[in-house]
Amino acid sequence: MQKVLLLDNQNRPINICTWKRALILLMKGKAVNARRLNDIESMIKIENVLIPNVIKLTYDLAVPYKELPFCRENILVRDEFICQYCGKKFPADELTLDHVFPKSRLGPDIWENIVACCRHCNQKKADRTPKEAKMKLLRRPFRPKDYLIFELKKCPDYLVRQWIDYFEAS
Repeated sequence: MQKVLLLDNQNRPINICTWKRALILLMKGKAVNARRLNDIESMIKIENVLIPNVIKLTYDLAVPYKELPFCRENILVRDEFICQYCGKKFPADELTLDHVFPKSRLGPDIWENIVACCRHCNQKKADRTPKEAKMKLLRRPFRPKDYLIFELKKCPDYLVRQWIDYFEAS
């Protein structure tokens, strides 16, 4: 599904929406193409319709704080699909989640205690702390702060590059 970056009327990113939602906003006049020129490369072609990949709302909008859900997919994206012990990149189905402070010792299920880990390293660490297992974490686990920036990491690279180009040109 094609994605479109939605900006508020002061050019701040507020959401990533589907092309259908973007088309509805454009047709109702609630949003406009954020680019000054109708650059074909910055458009999404859906059948015979061109939709800009960055649109801007025409009215003020108060954006509430949005908490990032704690789930497997978000942990893997935060850790960039890299085992936090050996440093190798893996596909999502070859990674497990590891409790830094073991669950068997009442380690909590929170952002700051769980990392992406390959099966081999997870078995090697077992129910010990990294220090006890003589394994070092690449980086300390953390709770991501900016919801939208985090969601952008899930988008295809070509879209992210186009959006970055848009902000650099503004």
